[in-house]
Amino acid sequence: MPEPAADTPHAVPAWLAAAEQALQVQQLATRAEELRRAERYADLINARLAELGIEPVHGAGVDDVGRLRPARLIDADFDLSTFEVRAVWSEDDKQVQLQTADWEATRPQFGPVRLLTSLADVAAARHEMPKIPAPTRNYRSEAIRAMDGLRVDDLNNGAAEAIATAIHGNTAALLYLADTIARTPTTQ
Repeated sequence: MPEPAADTPHAVPAWLAAAEQALQVQQLATRAEELRRAERYADLINARLAELGIEPVHGAGVDDVGRLRPARLIDADFDLSTFEVRAVWSEDDKQVQLQTADWEATRPQFGPVRLLTSLADVAAARHEMPKIPAPTRNYRSEAIRAMDGLRVDDLNNGAAEAIATAIHGNTAALLYLADTIARTPTTQ
């Protein structure tokens, strides 16, 4: 049997080529749906602003990569200590939500302040700090980092070494138990 030349590409089975093509079609359909959703939300935001007679600095739209670009209603006024207000679509509430960002922060992050139900909401939002949700903690990583930070060999004290070893053992046992519970299917 002759060996294939080194520069000859490997033959791809027909089923794998079909699978790759199906994946591409699926990814394109998902991307198209995301783009349609962003466009629909932008239209809903702009329509609500028009209903209330709000002329934004920039209306809602879709950015270059197909994500929803919020409507910018009013810029921050540093002299009056007011925040920039943006209008986004809230999927949870199914209506327009107002967001602000703390312009004094090193890395300003926009967060929700209230829903847009009237013109007064925009005026009130200008004075409200955003409610940025706290990042979720990864207790497993924190426990492992704490265990790694307390090296028994560096303690030079027999009693402290015994306590640290016991803490490491208990922490490892709890992590194992949590992993086991997380992997156990529940029947209801």
